[in-house]
Amino acid sequence: MPAIRRLAVALGLFAIVIVGGTAGYMVLGGARLLDALYMTVISVSTVGFGEVIPLDDAGRILTMAVVVLGLGSVTFAALTIIDFLVEGHLQAVIERRRMDRQLQALEDHTIVCGFGRVGRQTIEALTAEGRPVVVVDSDPARLHLAAQRGLPYVEGDASHEDQLRGAGIERARALVACTADDAENVLISLTAKGLNPRVLIIARVKAEENAAKARQAGADRVITPTAIGGRRIAALVARPYVVDFLDVVTHGTDVDVVLEEVAVMADSPLAGLTLREASLRERYGANVLAIRHGSDGGTNTHPTPEDALHVGDVLVLIGRREELDRLLVDARATETPG
Repeated sequence: MPAIRRLAVALGLFAIVIVGGTAGYMVLGGARLLDALYMTVISVSTVGFGEVIPLDDAGRILTMAVVVLGLGSVTFAALTIIDFLVEGHLQAVIERRRMDRQLQALEDHTIVCGFGRVGRQTIEALTAEGRPVVVVDSDPARLHLAAQRGLPYVEGDASHEDQLRGAGIERARALVACTADDAENVLISLTAKGLNPRVLIIARVKAEENAAKARQAGADRVITPTAIGGRRIAALVARPYVVDFLDVVTHGTDVDVVLEEVAVMADSPLAGLTLREASLRERYGANVLAIRHGSDGGTNTHPTPEDALHVGDVLVLIGRREELDRLLVDARATETPG
């Protein structure tokens, strides 16, 4: 039995003894409530004060029962409290409440379902960029490892609504379903999309035939490690230096050149401007590689200076990290909250 439940049972038994003894003295001895409660308390505590009501044989039997049961319940409660403190359960409760407050305060975070090898690599990359994450897993050993790394977590099946709500799915930016079971990842995608249709869902599947099912369940992106691994190997054979360059700009190496995306939001200073008018290269040293249009989802890989920027468009840029960070701040400076 969990320590908290044992403590609750012990306190419950003690309360039953107090209430039962008080009621017994009132019925058998015709005592007032205060006198009956007084008799019960001095019997349980065995302090030895005198009786305030006359006791017949039934009253004495009740007193003996109150003493035995009271001492038993008090001893059980004391041992449970000592065990609760010595084994660190109190600290665990305090830590859990602190984590719950932390989870409630999170916004625009990423929920990673499954803290296996793929989940850990995903979280390391996200935390390296300063992005908040929440772990959802049912394995206590994995959650202990997440706690050691200072990661907030929710214990349980990630395909259940309660666990996803506990992880803040309504406020999350993205969800990564990367458990070892394809069926579970599909179900997680379906559940998450039902709770928050706007959340970006990335699902991992081992079997390529399950990719279509994940998309139908609501996954916006589906990752098949075997297919990605095969394409990367082929790219390394055919264009090794191109792959090395992409690693440099996408994985945060010592070279201060990165790829970034900037969304054109409502009230953004970029909305309604052309690329020439935005002067992104002159002001931030950023080169626009592509524009993903929010109107039709199409991608323009050859943008011209006269291309206009509309609300919902996403710019794919390359430049220095600090300059692109400044651009992200400026682009969001006049956004309407919410």
